[in-house]
Amino acid sequence: MLCNSCGEELSNDGICLNCENQNEQPSHSFESEEIKKANLFSKNIFSGINNNSYSKENGFYKNIKNKKKKTIKIYALGILCFILVIFAMFIYINRENIFYSSKGKRTIMIYMIGSDLESKHFAASKDIDEIVNSSINYDDVNILIYTGGTRSWHTDIIPNNKHALFEIDNGVLKKIDEYDVSDNMLDYQNLSFLLNYAYDNYDTEHYDLIFWDHGAGPIYGYGYDEYHKLDSMSLIDIKEALKNSPFNGANKLELVGFDACLMSSVEVAYILSDYADYMIASQEFEPGTGWDYSFLEKINKDLSSINFGMSIIDNYYEYYDDNNFVNGISLSLLKLNKIEIVEKNINDLFSSVDYDLVLDFSSISKVRTDSKSFGKYNIDDYYYDLVDVVDLIDRLPSKYNDKVSKLKSSLNDFVLYQKTDLSNTNGVSIYFPFDNKKEIIANLEKYKELSFAPNYYDFISNFVTKLTGDRLSNWDITESAVSQLDKERASITLTNEVLENYSSISYIVFQKLDDNTFIPIYTDDDVLVEGNKVSTSILNKALVAQTSSGSKFITSIQSEKGEDYTKYIIPGLLSRWDSETLEFESVPVYLEFIITEKQPSGFVSRILPMELNNNYTYSQVEYDLKDWDSLTLTNYKYNIVDETGNYMSDWINSSSVELVEYYTDEDIKISLSNIDISNDYYCLFVVKDSQGNSYYSNITSINKK
Repeated sequence: MLCNSCGEELSNDGICLNCENQNEQPSHSFESEEIKKANLFSKNIFSGINNNSYSKENGFYKNIKNKKKKTIKIYALGILCFILVIFAMFIYINRENIFYSSKGKRTIMIYMIGSDLESKHFAASKDIDEIVNSSINYDDVNILIYTGGTRSWHTDIIPNNKHALFEIDNGVLKKIDEYDVSDNMLDYQNLSFLLNYAYDNYDTEHYDLIFWDHGAGPIYGYGYDEYHKLDSMSLIDIKEALKNSPFNGANKLELVGFDACLMSSVEVAYILSDYADYMIASQEFEPGTGWDYSFLEKINKDLSSINFGMSIIDNYYEYYDDNNFVNGISLSLLKLNKIEIVEKNINDLFSSVDYDLVLDFSSISKVRTDSKSFGKYNIDDYYYDLVDVVDLIDRLPSKYNDKVSKLKSSLNDFVLYQKTDLSNTNGVSIYFPFDNKKEIIANLEKYKELSFAPNYYDFISNFVTKLTGDRLSNWDITESAVSQLDKERASITLTNEVLENYSSISYIVFQKLDDNTFIPIYTDDDVLVEGNKVSTSILNKALVAQTSSGSKFITSIQSEKGEDYTKYIIPGLLSRWDSETLEFESVPVYLEFIITEKQPSGFVSRILPMELNNNYTYSQVEYDLKDWDSLTLTNYKYNIVDETGNYMSDWINSSSVELVEYYTDEDIKISLSNIDISNDYYCLFVVKDSQGNSYYSNITSINKK
């Protein structure tokens, strides 16, 4: 400061060093206040770097080292003070239009419930690493991730016992805050918090939401939290989360994506339609590795909403197509403002079908059985009761053609884009109860809460009444003639009553063992119905496991047919001894075996868990044989005939198990083979009626010596 009298420099106590005049001290020091502001500003700027960040430069599962704080030199304070004053004036002038981040045109929120996908398989951390290591244009996109729901994260910065919110910026995962883990990730209020936080703190043109975790369709919902294993986030919960967010009304989310299984259904789209413009989801189980997040590299300010959605689907499909180890994938882009007319046309069509249901139950039941279903997780069960909408209505009797055409036209406008290698798969599913009889009444109640297409709800309610009501059929097909037509085909002759009212026909090929038991080695439904005769080929109808110790036929069940492949599942058990914990571990699994046009002998594509989670979510993350000591394949044995050779009608309840064990360091090969004519092989047919009851024929020898 300068002297008021002579203009010379003052001492610290305000006394002039020239004329010794006492100058009055100001009430506060502007410089000291600005230094405080500068220090605070500096602290805020650098806090993101010093607060446990994760960056691509330091590799997977590592925290970057805390950077040393740089000392702000005194000669820079003047410049900093000037900047702060200008900044303060700008805020005051624009105080009604304050924004926190103007860098991006798009804000992407990922609601990431780690679940067993992370604790057991590292899947969430791998996807985060994939995002961090992508060449993203951060000038055009903000990425937020809300984490929780797993007992063990494999990225150090993410806490196991807390929920946490992160931003990914310039290849760095920065923690914004942590929250108490007692909050269930399946509680819709946590999702609402993420939506509100993003809107309040990131001013961008587009907002997108990705649900990351398990999915279980419109009935069982989304998500598996390892701290709350019986819960899921229902569609009603998702709706509540969106209602309690800024995206309720004209201000919609641009896109909602499900990096989760089985969520591409008309019911899910209906719930989201008031809160988002577009939706991306899969009709089928997703592979455990989920989406390929390199689509983030394609985001720029000129990218349209539709092209953004298409890029997600293209990357997903190309990733699995290039790797050539997974078949049975689908992903669809849906335009949600078209769901209203789809719902109306579903209502119109099924009000007519419902009218005829009293007389037409058997034919509608067969339509349902033949329709493309999704979510077959084991040999017997489709728990989710989801079918492809287009494939379903295409199978209806011709008298409904006009209304079917209307519905198909609206579905064409609704499904904007889709990629799949599945047959009879057209982009969107619908709930149609049939297989899961155990929970069918409770599931209908859940469905009613959605308020989707009330006429369709009445139709499936009436259908369920007949499906679960008094038995309509009581057939005995054991006396039907089962014969071998020639060396290639086996057949059965059925009555008119059976052929007019059946819902499905399949067959089983057995190997007879020395102890007079039978092992099923092949089952399929590729039958030909000609008049009263049903026949099938018996060539190449067995899977054989070959090891250094020899070969063995194994139990296999066809699970899926694609456009150019057929998929089978083989039950088994993986086992290992942990030398550190001195514990023995074993897990029941399915080997996924695929036959393609290029590989007609087939190959084992994946080894998948057998068991569902407590809330009907299912993991498709594969096990690696190298991590285990032995693989045991499970052959089921049945007593089909007694000691005198007479057929036993209750043979299905006589199962025992034959275990075929291999060490995983062996070169285990499984291939589709013809049955060995030097041994005894047998065939029987299985017919299901319109209510799903099974009837078994007698057994006949094939390829006799």
